[in-house]
Amino acid sequence: MSEKVLFMIINNEIKFLENSTMDHREWYQSLGFDPNVFDQIVRGYVLEHKIVFFKGINFNYDEEVIQMARRYSPSIRDYCHDPSLEVYCGIVVQSYGSKWEPVLRISEDEISGIPVQTATPVKKEKESVETGPLIEFKNDYNNDQFQKRAIIVTIVVLVITIIIKVVLFLEGRSLQINNFSSLLLAFSQIITLVFVINGYMKRLSYTKYLSLLASLLIVLTLNIWDVIIGVLYFIFSVDQGYFEKIFEMISKKK
Repeated sequence: MSEKVLFMIINNEIKFLENSTMDHREWYQSLGFDPNVFDQIVRGYVLEHKIVFFKGINFNYDEEVIQMARRYSPSIRDYCHDPSLEVYCGIVVQSYGSKWEPVLRISEDEISGIPVQTATPVKKEKESVETGPLIEFKNDYNNDQFQKRAIIVTIVVLVITIIIKVVLFLEGRSLQINNFSSLLLAFSQIITLVFVINGYMKRLSYTKYLSLLASLLIVLTLNIWDVIIGVLYFIFSVDQGYFEKIFEMISKKK
């Protein structure tokens, strides 16, 4: 199976998700479960001939994860129609863009040969394959490093946006005190960016969409500096990899 398959073990049942842009957290919340206990849920994925189990925000493993891997691997192999899938626990979290590798290999003699009776039957939860998402997010919104970077970038964008508004107001160009729509737009930009920062800090699943809204509101000012900032922030919200490649090129030239 070449495509990535997500799975979660909830109430001793395996749930699978294929062909979806949702990550584990978004999927978990879409099922109506308590988001406060998400980090205790054993979850994982099947990719590149490997079944990887983990839990927590850092994709760690403990004795519970190991036991789950031993018990549920046969059912996942059955689901994927591949009895030769290798089984692992935990992930070594690398920098963005690097390949993340599993940590602990579970040997074949540790894997239970008894299928789990309570596992969810072969059931694929799919989004419609006829119409894909308009925007495909490349950032890993569950990654600690990205979360910290996104907060810093958004704060910088917020500060620059406020400075631009103050300059425009003092120069009396695009932002006039008697122009209610301009004031409302400026206020909306600032408030939206504040909510984005709060969303990143609390790891809210809709934050990435809110960041896109903030970037579009900034562009709507139609000031050249706002347009540049808005476009750059839009790109960062979708895929920060573009900026990392630029920084790598600059570093190599030095």
